[in-house]
Order: sequence, then structure tokens, then C-alpha cells
Amino acid sequence: MSLASVITRSSSTRTAHLALLGLLVTVLLLSVQQVGAYAEGAATAKQGAKHGTQHGTKGGRNQRREAVRGTLASLPPIVQPGTTPAAPSDKGSLVATFTPADPGRKVTLERQTSRGWKAVATSTEDAWGSAAFAPTAGTYRARTTSDGRTWITGSVTPTRWDPQFEDTFSGTTLDTSVWNDQKREHESVYAPRTCARVDPAARRVGDGVLHLGVALDPALAGTPCDYTWKGTAGTSPYLLNSQVSTEYTRFFRHGIVAARIKPQRAKGMHSGLWLLPAGTKYTDGVPSAGTEIDVMEFFGETGRGTEEIGSHVHYYEANWDKVSLGGTFKDTRQALGKGRSWWDEFHVFSVEWTPTEYVFRVDGREYYRETTAVSQADQYLVLSNLTSDYELGELSADELSDTAQVDWVRVFDATAKESVRITRGRKVA
Repeated sequence: MSLASVITRSSSTRTAHLALLGLLVTVLLLSVQQVGAYAEGAATAKQGAKHGTQHGTKGGRNQRREAVRGTLASLPPIVQPGTTPAAPSDKGSLVATFTPADPGRKVTLERQTSRGWKAVATSTEDAWGSAAFAPTAGTYRARTTSDGRTWITGSVTPTRWDPQFEDTFSGTTLDTSVWNDQKREHESVYAPRTCARVDPAARRVGDGVLHLGVALDPALAGTPCDYTWKGTAGTSPYLLNSQVSTEYTRFFRHGIVAARIKPQRAKGMHSGLWLLPAGTKYTDGVPSAGTEIDVMEFFGETGRGTEEIGSHVHYYEANWDKVSLGGTFKDTRQALGKGRSWWDEFHVFSVEWTPTEYVFRVDGREYYRETTAVSQADQYLVLSNLTSDYELGELSADELSDTAQVDWVRVFDATAKESVRITRGRKVA
């Protein structure tokens, strides 16, 4: 091949390459313009979608529907509100809860059959967004309908609930083969209760319930008790408190503890259902070795109609430095009947205690879940109505006839079954 032909071919190749490069630059510029236009359009569409979600969209299209969380929980028979004593039920409870709540909305319970799902019961959502049912054997789910859509929970198959322990307080005396009056005399460590001691004279059994009261101490009648709380001095009569327990007879580790209770109205005392570790011994900084589990506490009428139920978990660090979890819970008021207060009704207060958490409920409705400081120790039951130093200033003589009433107490050696489903709902058929 000659030199002249090589130069000619090289020039032609360079020209072709330059033309190709120009074409590539043109394509790249067009692509950048298109990407910019697309990004601007996407931003506009996103802004429009956001506007449509908040304020609706043009052209009559529906607003974006909110996802609904439907939960169906299989629980022991721990749903039993009422104004009078009643025997505990042998049927379990199914509690369907829809979030967000829509009180008054119809809820249907369905049972699985060979031909599909069959409606077997209906109820309405309460303030929690919940509806409770007492099922027979079978597999169930719950559904509700709103805005032209049906929302369905997952399904559960209830099992039989047999109490490991039960006392219905029938008759006229406390079963002292099970319960003992704990020896607590003018103590200053746990509470403190400088002016009180536990005595069986402050409690009684009658009308199918255990009455837990507070009374004047006849052994120290007319003798004033001086106490100091957080630097403020006070004076009180000496008092008797109610505090019965299974300290020497019954111990439990995990399961569901429940009691049907009508709290006292009086302020200056507080009623409670709680558990303490065997031997009433704590290991500093080791809650797994035992905690105080306050299933419920009630501190009496506030005068403002804002009374709440308290639930706590306590344990200790060195030098009796108490660590407290929990508090009082506003949501518990949703369990009250219309126009009623806690001292007007019985409610079932419970804790589901597992190796990993505590779940606190009233009438099967959860209001507090705690996953720290979980006890792995044997613990015993306590029922009480007490006067601690911090509340003595609120107590008046005319309130000493008031009592907290315990209808029954049960312990189930089992845990709940729960099925959760989050869905946007299917169109109503």
C-alpha cells in the first residue's frame, strides 16, 4: 500500500469520527433536556399527589385511603365490665381492634366453615376501636366496613383457657390456707407507711366480694402519728391497712394475671393488684431476679373527673434506689361506661407477663406494654388498700367506711394469641 493512499484513508477516518462525535454530543444534550423536563414533571406530580392526599383531587376522584390496622386477639375471659358482682366466665374472649378507631362502627365476627367465612356475631367499636366477643371453638376473623371498603383482621383459633389459680371470694371469710395478711407495721422502707399497719380487721368477705378497707387503729386510739414527707411534716391518726397475699402458698412465673375490681372512691388511700418476688427479695440492678409488678393502682377521686389507672414496674439499685417504669394512663378511662366513674363499676384488670414483656389491659384493651425490666423469677400475688405518707393529708374521717371490692382473681398459665393485618381494604361486594 502507498503512502498517499494511507494519508487519504486516515483523513477520511478522522472526518467520520468527528461526525460521529458531533452526533453523540447532540444526543447527550437532548437527553439532558429530557431528564430536566422529566424531573420537573415528577416534582409537580409529587406536589399534586401530596395536595390531593391532604385536600382531595380535582375531577371528583376519591381521596387517598388510609391504611387500617386490624388486630384480633384471643384472650382469657378478661372482658367483664359491670356494676354488680358476677361469676367469672368460662369462655375466652376475642377482641378485635381497628386503627384508626371509629367508635360506633359495626364489627362482624366471622367463623371459618367448609363453605367459607360465616358471620356469627356483631358488635360496635368502642372508644378504643375495639369490639369484644365470647367465641366457641373454631377459627375466626373480624371485619368492618367504611367508605365503601371492607377491612379484615387476620385469623386466630382460640384455645381453652383453664385457670391455674382462682378465688371468687364466696362465703363470709377469707381462705387463709391461700391468703395471709402481710406483716407490715409502720414501715419506712417500701412505701413509706409511718402511721399504718396491716391488720385483718380492715378487710372482710361478704356479698361475693373481698372488701379491702382502711380503718382507725383501736390499739392506738387518740394517739397522734407524726410523719414527714419530702420535708413537710404532718399528723394523722394511726390506721389499719388491708394487704393480703399468697406469699407462702402460691407462686407464679409468666402467664396472665387478672382480677375483677371496683376501686374505692376515697382519696388518701390507694387500692391495688400487684406481684412481688418470692421472699420479697430483690437483687440490686438485676430486674430479671424479681420486680414489683403493679397490675393496677387507683388513688381515689380527684374531683375533676380525670381519674386514671396506674400500672408500674419497680426494681432497685444499690442503697434502695428505686427504678420505676410506667405511670397512670389516660386511655384507661375509655373503659368507663357513659357518665360513670371507676367506683361505680367492676372492671377486669390484667397483665400478660411473658419472658420478654408485660402487657397491661383493662377489659381486654391494651393500654401499656413494657419490654424492659422483665422478671424471670417466681412471684406471688398481693391485693391491698393502703395509706402511704404521701397521701395521708388527703384522707378524712368520713371516708374510712369506703372499700375497694375484689370480685374474683385468676391466673392463667398461658399467653394470648394475636393476629395483625394491615390493609387498604377491599371494595364492598
